[in-house]
Amino acid sequence: MGYYLGIDGGGSKTKAVLCDSSLNIISSFTGKSINFNSVGFDRARENLTEIADKILGKKIIPDAVCIGCAALSSRADKELTEKLCGGIFECGNIILDSDLFIALEAMNVEGSCAVAVCGTGSMAAGRLEDGSVIHTGGFGYLLGDEGSGYSIARDAIIAVLRAEEKSAPETSLTKAAEKYFGVADSDGLIDFVYSEPVPVKEIAGFAKTVSECAENGDGAAKAVIRRNAENFAETVCALLRRMPEGISLGLWGGIMQNCEDIRNILIDVVKKEFPVTEISVLENSPETGAVIAAMKGE
Repeated sequence: MGYYLGIDGGGSKTKAVLCDSSLNIISSFTGKSINFNSVGFDRARENLTEIADKILGKKIIPDAVCIGCAALSSRADKELTEKLCGGIFECGNIILDSDLFIALEAMNVEGSCAVAVCGTGSMAAGRLEDGSVIHTGGFGYLLGDEGSGYSIARDAIIAVLRAEEKSAPETSLTKAAEKYFGVADSDGLIDFVYSEPVPVKEIAGFAKTVSECAENGDGAAKAVIRRNAENFAETVCALLRRMPEGISLGLWGGIMQNCEDIRNILIDVVKKEFPVTEISVLENSPETGAVIAAMKGE
């Protein structure tokens, strides 16, 4: 029986799954980030080593390994693959590519398809008939990531500050932000954001609270949710305009999976321009997509 290891190295954590040749899950593990652009190569290798030890143990040698990494936009060459993975896996068949590549593989369809990934960050990607991958968005939390957890949280914090100075309506986001970030007032919120580097994922986590405020009818929160959903929908539409008509679009990421309002708004916007596009949350996780790619031995 063959063993295939798939790894999804996202922006803030890494998910790994070991499957047999029938895609039956043998083991799984969630570890720390292997995004070497964020944590550096030494820490990325340490984290990848821990993941390999936990999921493979001392007995299993996989037939193939596929790693999707948020630090990459395309297939890594042998030198980079060796730099990150060398000595960690007793396997000669290792694929190191972008996290978008494995999300597309998770669609498990032949030919063209597309995915819209929206979690801590956001990006849309499509695979063309020749196998090449194109994408829109993904400019990072400072320049883009529209619709993402970070973007939603940042916009909500701005709404709180504007409400405090009376340049925008009062909002329940104020008390929600003070509670989430552990501050007493808007000045404390400003100090928290600026005084020390705050991990992106920590700020992005506030998006769940923003969504709850929107569900409870808060006007500012609803505006933040709608604006971000529509902005990300335009990113997705920009991708689909470069793709064959009628392809399938898969949705993934914490925001797409857990924020129904954003998901529904995005689907409505996309469907207006692309009415025959089939849109659904991915049935297979990206780490399972990595397993599928490992099986193909691409």
